[in-house]
Amino acid sequence: MVRQIGISDYGLYALIGAFLSYFLIDFGLGSSIARFIAKFRAEGNENKINNMLGVTTRIYLILDVVIFLLIAIVYFFISNIFTELTSSEIDKLKVVYLIAGFFSIASFLFTPVDGALIAYERFFVLKLSELLHKLLVIVFMVIALLNGQGLFALIFINGIIGFGIKLYKFFYIKKQANLKINLKFFDRIMAKELLSFSSWMFIIGISQRLLLNIIPTILGIFSGSTQIAIFAIAMTIEGYVWTFAYALNGLFLPKVTRLVSGHQNRQEVTNLMIRVGRLQLFVIGLLITGVVVLGKSFIQLWMGVDFILSYYVVLFLVVPGIITLSQEIASTLLFVENEIKYRAILFVFASVLSVIIGIVLSPQYGALGPAIGVGIALILCHVVGMNIVYSKVLKLEIGRFFKSVHLKMVWPLLVSSSLSVLGQQYFQIDSWFSFLISSSAFVTVYIFLIWNLVMNKEEKKLALSLVNK
Repeated sequence: MVRQIGISDYGLYALIGAFLSYFLIDFGLGSSIARFIAKFRAEGNENKINNMLGVTTRIYLILDVVIFLLIAIVYFFISNIFTELTSSEIDKLKVVYLIAGFFSIASFLFTPVDGALIAYERFFVLKLSELLHKLLVIVFMVIALLNGQGLFALIFINGIIGFGIKLYKFFYIKKQANLKINLKFFDRIMAKELLSFSSWMFIIGISQRLLLNIIPTILGIFSGSTQIAIFAIAMTIEGYVWTFAYALNGLFLPKVTRLVSGHQNRQEVTNLMIRVGRLQLFVIGLLITGVVVLGKSFIQLWMGVDFILSYYVVLFLVVPGIITLSQEIASTLLFVENEIKYRAILFVFASVLSVIIGIVLSPQYGALGPAIGVGIALILCHVVGMNIVYSKVLKLEIGRFFKSVHLKMVWPLLVSSSLSVLGQQYFQIDSWFSFLISSSAFVTVYIFLIWNLVMNKEEKKLALSLVNK
């Protein structure tokens, strides 16, 4: 994309997605729907599910109208917001804003579908849809680029495929779960309960946008389209790390709900957290240490020397995830126990801190400035702060978790990464072939150490069963 449409247009491509995401927050209702459906299913009350979906559908219709009005108003102030963009870049941005805005508004109504798929444990369809979405976008973008199409075609492809996938998921879950959305039903108590829980999720949604998605906007105001493109490359890598790490995301919401509903003690929830955390860390450890020791060479081969700064940006974005991305069960328990306000408060603090640091540093350091802000905020709030909440509020055995999960992984991570760095001193990575050799050696050493020093019998049995399948 960068070679075909240029750094400037790629910067606009990254900017429009991040900018429109501010308007497309689902106000936490998607998570509320997943939580309440799981709860009603555990109680065996299907009628309540249909009534609740009727209430939420009405709410989403109102929100969609409000979002449409906001997007329409902001359109007339685009040139006043992005003062560092040239006049030709502003003209292009207005066109892609209209295209992306139309599909965003059309797709917003179907936002709760993922929550319903999780609650009904239709994980195969959910993950397959995510994979299909990515593959279709890539295939049609490549076709468009090979046929000389530019920025506008790429935005349209993203929009139409995203809308199509959402439609498919909606009709699938409606048919398979035999859902009958009762639009005639409205209950103030239920609406209040839904909005009470979702209000904290709304705050988290806003904070998440301010933490990462706002950075292209900050760079558009203070640094220009080139720095947006540099940051966008780092966000692409961070996005794939996140995608792999969250392969298990949401899958345990029904199980954790059943554990809590059955009044099992926190020791059992901690045991589940350790089992899942270890599996997540096997994958996350490989990805993040791989980015640290091989990421610079990869970016140089992939994008060229002009994008080396993206490597340092991505370090600040992904390294804290070695802790946060392995704690899915604790995060899920916050939803189940309705203690999400603590996460919201910490997210707000992290976002404000990140934005302040980003605004101060971006004029001088470009894309690296906001990345430093994100890294500091993630460590202070998401790593330190959230683990205090997990321990003190949720009463989980966090000390035992770290001892059983991260402490066991220290030596394999250190040894495999150190050997990779040492190997690159004698075997220079200057081509895709040499990169393949180095990365294969790193992966082999990592798997060997994990298998022999960390994995227990149950985990080995699971790994072998996956290989056999």
